[in-house]
Amino acid sequence: MDRRNTLAAIAASLLLLSIAIPTGDASAQGAKQLVGSWTAVSSNAYNPNPRGMLIFTADGHYSLTLAKASLPKFASNSRVKGSAEENQAVVGGSITHFGKYTVNDKDKTITFHIESSTYPNWDGTTQTRPYSVSGDQMKYTVAVTSSGAKQGEVVWKRRK
Repeated sequence: MDRRNTLAAIAASLLLLSIAIPTGDASAQGAKQLVGSWTAVSSNAYNPNPRGMLIFTADGHYSLTLAKASLPKFASNSRVKGSAEENQAVVGGSITHFGKYTVNDKDKTITFHIESSTYPNWDGTTQTRPYSVSGDQMKYTVAVTSSGAKQGEVVWKRRK
């Protein structure tokens, strides 16, 4: 019986430790504040009325899609047969990337560890962005946007 009690005590202790010890920056207090889904409100590059969603998961993954509201429909009705003008408008008017994220509570920054992006130059890169949360709104600043513009600000609203 002593052996069973000892094993049960060890198992319970390990369970409590796994809950109490954070597994990295993504489990920091700031990350907990970000977990969930967000809708685009404004963006220097995609205004007016950008469309987009940003999802942060509790296990440190994210997915981001942001696009202009005015993207053209393709006359061919096929995304692989768009005209040069249609393709340029869509590429210039949208961005998507996904991967893992970490949060630095002290510096109030989010770092996106980009696995893949519709802008391939960002594949495998990391980007750190200062952010703030007020109520159900989050803002962050992009130092250099995918279009090469300096300093872009994106505002998101928590989805309910």
